[in-house]
Amino acid sequence: MNITKDCVECIVGQINKATKLLDLDVDLANEINKEVEKKALNFDFKKSPPFVAKDVYEYLAIKTNLKDPLEKLKQESIKKATSYLPLIEEKISLSEDKLFTAIKAAVAGNVIDFATTKEFCLDQEINSIFETNFSINDYKIFKEKLEKTDSLIILADNAGENIFDKVLIKTISSLYPNLKIYYATRGKAIINDITTKEAFQSGIDKYCEVISSGVDTPGLDKSRASREFMELFNKTPLVLSKGMGNFECLESHNDNKVFFLFKVKCNVVANTISKNLGEIVLKRG
Repeated sequence: MNITKDCVECIVGQINKATKLLDLDVDLANEINKEVEKKALNFDFKKSPPFVAKDVYEYLAIKTNLKDPLEKLKQESIKKATSYLPLIEEKISLSEDKLFTAIKAAVAGNVIDFATTKEFCLDQEINSIFETNFSINDYKIFKEKLEKTDSLIILADNAGENIFDKVLIKTISSLYPNLKIYYATRGKAIINDITTKEAFQSGIDKYCEVISSGVDTPGLDKSRASREFMELFNKTPLVLSKGMGNFECLESHNDNKVFFLFKVKCNVVANTISKNLGEIVLKRG
């Protein structure tokens, strides 16, 4: 999925929002924002939004001298998400279809996203998600594939979501004990996305193998992934892709082994899949 003019405005707006969140010196904030606006004039419209966003977030990190500028936000998101674990675990334990309920919980966590103009309330999402229908629902196909495969890659997205992903992976592991599960994170800190640091922090490695995709983009841009990861990706028969960033990078590949799980949080993605802002999807690639 290539960037549009709306994507350009969104990416520029994200950096402005980040400078405010970091409470930067006014002069430094202005310098950063002006330079990003200049960079935006030369964005490549043949690239995906995550690929384009990579450069401006790297610039933000350099100018602020922060390896992980949004680390505090990530930790706050993880803490917030953890508070919902008792409710989610109770919902799953009482569910007739534990896998489906765990997937619902995982997509609820997808509202934790710094890189969108439309913000959603996690409180409201958790309280409504189990009664919300998928606008695209390929769950039956996904479950059929899951029952027949020996390995699964889950592509991680935003910090905070990893808490809900842990519950999903724990559920899958209990239902399919012979299944090898990989949890693939970003290769470096970018926006509020999950790296191996946050994955191990959550203890998710108790139920799966945590790996780095190697990408420095807020989405799995294959051209930025490590050779080792791509070898694993290519031979793994089933992939569950979390979040819009991964969708934006992978949707054009039309890969039927990939299933996208996310909440629609921008009009560009909504138009791409002909759905509405705020809807949830489980879509086969």
